[in-house]
Amino acid sequence: MLDSVIFAMTKLGYSNVPLAISETGWPNSGDIDETGANILNAATYNRNLIKKMTANPPLGTPARPGSPIPTFLFSLFNENQKPGSGTERHWGILNPDGTQIYEIDFSGTRPVPSPGSLPKPSNNVPFKGNVWCVAVEGASEAELQQALNFACGQSNATCAALAPGRECYAPVSLTWHASYAFSSYWAQFRNQSSRCYFNGLARETTTNPGNEHCTFPSVTL
Repeated sequence: MLDSVIFAMTKLGYSNVPLAISETGWPNSGDIDETGANILNAATYNRNLIKKMTANPPLGTPARPGSPIPTFLFSLFNENQKPGSGTERHWGILNPDGTQIYEIDFSGTRPVPSPGSLPKPSNNVPFKGNVWCVAVEGASEAELQQALNFACGQSNATCAALAPGRECYAPVSLTWHASYAFSSYWAQFRNQSSRCYFNGLARETTTNPGNEHCTFPSVTL
């Protein structure tokens, strides 16, 4: 990839422009359908990247052998307030509170730790099955109510089963109603880039949250 840029610049007469990698990395977690986003893969990628980019003498590329390549790792912290898919919030080496997610040596001088010290991944193969979107534990009731109103306000069909007397009305709790609304909205609008996030109020689950009277809509992977 670097040499393709070098080749293109050379064709335009700029063969000596220094080249840097402004952003590269690997997510340490993600949504259920984001296969391979886990701590083991993130640590392996970033450790090997550092080993390659700190080699002495520099390795360079086939087009520029021996040339150092300034490289910026993405990212230092997990951005826990970032919207979008789960991986958007899990590119860091540190948690938002500053605690370390996995050990890494930016100098490239210490021996690489054994992969056996890292959590064994469970998502290196695609998940096959149903996934639901439910409210997170401990969410603010005021924020849940706002998210519930949003989800139910986008389509008459999204929350029809929550009407009094309907199959999903009971139990009458904000968390139950919000969970149903989140799952229904996500299943209905996922093909339009909807995510199971709702400003941090929702999470994905492979455990069916419904009961014998109420069937929660789901996404099939």
